[in-house]
Amino acid sequence: MPTIHILKTTVEKLDIPEAGRVDYFDDVLKGFGVRVSPTRKTYFTMRRVNNKLVRVKIDTADKITAEQARKAAEGLLADMGRATDPNEEKRQARQQTADEKKQATTLQAALDEYVNKGKLKPRTITTYKDLCRLYLADWLNKPAADITRDMVKARHKEIANGKRDRRKLTKEITTEGGKAKLKAVAPPDPKRREAAADNAMRVLRSVLNYQFEDEEGGTLYANPVNVLSSKKKKAWFKVDRRRTLIKNTDLPAWYKAVIGLDNAIMTDYLLFLIFTGLRRQEAATLKWKQVDFQEGCFTIMDTKNKLPHTLPLSDYLHTLLTTRQEGLKTELIEAKAALFGIDRMTLRNQQTAHNRVVLAESRLASPYVFPGEGKTGYIVEPKRAIDTVTAESGVSFSCHDLRRTFATLAESLDLSGYTVKALLNHKQADNDVTGGYIILNVDRLRDPMQKITNALLARIKTQHGQVVQGNFAGKAA
Repeated sequence: MPTIHILKTTVEKLDIPEAGRVDYFDDVLKGFGVRVSPTRKTYFTMRRVNNKLVRVKIDTADKITAEQARKAAEGLLADMGRATDPNEEKRQARQQTADEKKQATTLQAALDEYVNKGKLKPRTITTYKDLCRLYLADWLNKPAADITRDMVKARHKEIANGKRDRRKLTKEITTEGGKAKLKAVAPPDPKRREAAADNAMRVLRSVLNYQFEDEEGGTLYANPVNVLSSKKKKAWFKVDRRRTLIKNTDLPAWYKAVIGLDNAIMTDYLLFLIFTGLRRQEAATLKWKQVDFQEGCFTIMDTKNKLPHTLPLSDYLHTLLTTRQEGLKTELIEAKAALFGIDRMTLRNQQTAHNRVVLAESRLASPYVFPGEGKTGYIVEPKRAIDTVTAESGVSFSCHDLRRTFATLAESLDLSGYTVKALLNHKQADNDVTGGYIILNVDRLRDPMQKITNALLARIKTQHGQVVQGNFAGKAA
């Protein structure tokens, strides 16, 4: 390696290489040098510490003088001669600063960092934030490191016992005024929320693990939520998964209430859910470009298991979607026709007519099959429609109940387990060797899909042996 006497003038005269870097060592102070690269000149020291060659950066030549660098080098080389590694000391100082920062980080900041790491879906992020806001609100401004095992145990029980019930009112069906509707009433006793308690603590555990994990993926941090998993406590409630669905005897009344909704998009959305078994978000985000009418199928891209899910269109679904397309066009035509004679309308009615046209135009231009009026552009919350159907039919249900209804009916038709899993887009078990050999493409699923559709329609049309009249092709707009 080249040797020079490191001075301000000599360093300034050093040639800049086009590529790579060149180290120059001082001819007086052994171990003191300057590295020249295409972008900068950097002073450094180099010496063996515990039989390991250690290089320590001092600073760049544009920030300190050669004389300042020499004095710094003398001190560093002296420390290195006493078996002290300055790089390790810097690393420990940085780690201490990082640890102190982590200790002071609030639960809210830890939650924000966790949900923004880019691997969670928007709906999952919303769920996690809601759980923390509803059940851990008084902890959000506390340092995350201050949460203890006793705090976790006490809060877990409080949530489960309904003492932190997020809903002060419940709903029941009433016939006031001669028409069925849902009315908010105060529950007589706090409702147990064991599932909410477990879910809130699982979110907390994940946030704390992420916050206190080191760069190598390990941690010495004892997560306080782990107390719920201890062999002595075994405090997780392990709530059984919901098994509710729409019974065969309830299908006619449910269907009649659905097609009676004054929102045609919501009608078709609920029907699409029960006739496809899709998850709520999967159906809501379906775009027209993902529907292939020529091949008779559609594809969901953003699925729970992150695998594209292609399903065939049964004849009923084909009619429902084509009618939905035509209905959007009809809606716009009717909205524009209502503008005839607008000059004779009141200002309020004129504004209503114009708004109707704007809404119809936006729905027709929307890329989504089931457009919504919010920022997302698609249906986000079908709660109002579900409440209306429940009030009219007396059948309480959730969107996921429609998926369970589809799956249960599929199984009742003696379809193979592999077929049902493929229709629901469930992954085969890793140890299922046979499943790995079975390829169920869209054509193989076409006949099972049609059988399920036929069976659903048969149950909808028949109630206690009687044929129920109804429009079985969905609404036009």
